[in-house]
Amino acid sequence: MANELLGASVFYFSAESIENRQVKSVTGLGQKNNASTEVRGSGKNGKVSRQNTPGQVEFNNVTITLNYEGDNSIYDWYLKCSRDGEKREWDANRKAVSIVGYAQDRQTEVLRINLTNCFPVSYTAPEFDVTNNDLVTEAIEVAIEGFKIETSKKTLPT
Repeated sequence: MANELLGASVFYFSAESIENRQVKSVTGLGQKNNASTEVRGSGKNGKVSRQNTPGQVEFNNVTITLNYEGDNSIYDWYLKCSRDGEKREWDANRKAVSIVGYAQDRQTEVLRINLTNCFPVSYTAPEFDVTNNDLVTEAIEVAIEGFKIETSKKTLPT
């Protein structure tokens, strides 16, 4: 298992009380440091002096696409945070989300990405199309306040 490459299809997703869902994909995870370019002034012969400095860190929204299997936990989470015309309780319904990557033995946890203070910003309901042979899916896009990537070699109990 030393230096084994991680397969992108061998992973698990959980979001505080939302467990054991069949997830098709997790996309968009990333962050960016928005550097600010400050013009300090203009000197002799019109030479401009600049200084780039680190700015605010921005985290991408993450989209989780799940196979729809009659479990409305994702939709219910969205509704708790985004009911139109009612009190929105997004702050009280933030969740910690984890994406765990496994080695090819499907027992050894190799990578864990923990997302903090997530709340849904959009939900895509299942769609149907007579010409489509794919499984029906639903998707939720979540805003995050940060993430941490951890590596490990934990083996699941058998």
